[in-house]
Amino acid sequence: MKNLISLALVAAAVAGGGWLIYFGPYYKDKYVMEEVVQSVALTWAAYTKSRAETELVSQFRQRGIDYITPDHCALKEMGSDYYVSCAWQVDVYPPLVGGRRLDFEVESVATKDGRLVE
Repeated sequence: MKNLISLALVAAAVAGGGWLIYFGPYYKDKYVMEEVVQSVALTWAAYTKSRAETELVSQFRQRGIDYITPDHCALKEMGSDYYVSCAWQVDVYPPLVGGRRLDFEVESVATKDGRLVE
């Protein structure tokens, strides 16, 4: 019985490690993108939309994200707020499991006075 529990724990650790290896980097990029859209929204609130678009391109280059482009993002003025959103998909093919599509979307809203709306 003790060996069976040990085997189950080892199998769970291997599966979790495999998940981290194949899917972890994309979820990390999602959290990085949350910071990017917040930065772009605050830049737009402080300056202009053109400057915010430049900030978006700069953030992608600085953070080394190649597969997400500014084309995946939208900057919209909604009333007196500045709305920045990015949505993208990634196809991941871990061995023995087959492909899986991951869908991501991040957004941020800043007010004209430079506060982020939660």
